[in-house]
Amino acid sequence: MNRPKVILYVSSSIDGRISFNSNDTMFTPIHASLQSFQTKTDSDNWKFLNEKINSLHKVDLYLEGSNMLVAETDKIRSLPEYSGDKESLYQDFLPEHIVNRKGRTTWTSVVDGKGRFRNAYKAYTDNPETYMIHLTSYSAPPEYLAFLQREDIPYLLAGENRVDLEKILGKLHDLLNVRTILTTSGGKLSGALIRGNLLDEINILFNPMIYGGESAPLLFKSPDINPPCVLPNKMRLISSQIFANGAIWVRYEVMKN
Repeated sequence: MNRPKVILYVSSSIDGRISFNSNDTMFTPIHASLQSFQTKTDSDNWKFLNEKINSLHKVDLYLEGSNMLVAETDKIRSLPEYSGDKESLYQDFLPEHIVNRKGRTTWTSVVDGKGRFRNAYKAYTDNPETYMIHLTSYSAPPEYLAFLQREDIPYLLAGENRVDLEKILGKLHDLLNVRTILTTSGGKLSGALIRGNLLDEINILFNPMIYGGESAPLLFKSPDINPPCVLPNKMRLISSQIFANGAIWVRYEVMKN
């Protein structure tokens, strides 16, 4: 199956933690006592990395996991019960006027197999060159899919109980001509991608601190190795760079199992 190239770039502590606490999202406010651990230098390093990665790759789609947007403990927004033709909902929804929208050059996407991100965010309000698309599964509730259609938000479906990442990447390639994907989503999504042999390049910005603990989310939350069925993934170093504050950017090619 043809699929896009998938590049991960993420910031982490030295011990591989991507946020301070479990269930943190990109919207979670930082406790005052932790603010000194996220300095302007850290922000400048991340900005440099973001600009560098985008200059290295012609990006067609930005990919995030739903846990980056909605915590597992969050109350999910209720939607009106759908009483129409459900069969019509469980087909890929790609409105032509959105796919061919003037000025759109990229997609912004969320992997959301259960339909938890019930927000009318379309992304183009922040960046007119992009537009939101949801990547979901056939177990997504009908009221969620109906909501996306009402809001003119495209979606693709693959997988019965969860998103089949290999199939959804194939659809992005074949239906939307997506050739390169960037994701900053560590944790469950990066873990699923690496276990599925679907990551091609990994960029990690290791910050000079250690979080410790047991519940803070890891870079790759994935099933344990289970030889010979599930093996570790080998990397080939492409480059590395040390920043003035001691942070280290490492860039690896993922070797296929």
